Amino acid sequence: MISLSDLCIVTGIVSVLIYLPFLVAPQWAQKGLLVFPRNIGVGGILAAVAVVWAAFEINDMPLGGVDAYKSWLWVLGPVVYGLVMVFMNELLAPRALGGLLMLSASPLLEAQRLCDSTWTVVPAVMAYVWVVAGMILMLSPYRFRQAVQLCCGTTTACRWTGAFGLALGVFLAGLGMRGF
Repeated sequence: MISLSDLCIVTGIVSVLIYLPFLVAPQWAQKGLLVFPRNIGVGGILAAVAVVWAAFEINDMPLGGVDAYKSWLWVLGPVVYGLVMVFMNELLAPRALGGLLMLSASPLLEAQRLCDSTWTVVPAVMAYVWVVAGMILMLSPYRFRQAVQLCCGTTTACRWTGAFGLALGVFLAGLGMRGF
């Protein structure tokens, strides 16, 4: 299992990489965010990652009487992916992003549970924010566009969002380097 420090460093680096274009090239970031919800290719890739990750998570869970059916999980995964691509391809990218946000909270919370530091509340709160945001995106993917309009509607707002995300990433990476 990965330590909470390593997870915070990785999360901080990913946050910096995601939010750096918002600060450096806000027009490019705005264009990308506007086409993201209807991009079937990106949505398909994100959905594939989410389905595989969910299959691994379910495979590791103790399910009691249902454990006997776990061998079917590797057959069901591609079937579920195919059904998602056929029947849920409308706004698939925000839905898949929501699924990944919910799944990514699990390792953070699992690692956080094993630490004693008072700073572990930071990744825990962040993980719960991801879960709520993921649920909103899964249930109402059109909210993605509303959030983009709020955070990146103007070049100035996009730069402020980038600065906030960059600061958060640096803070998380520094927190991880400090150790728990």
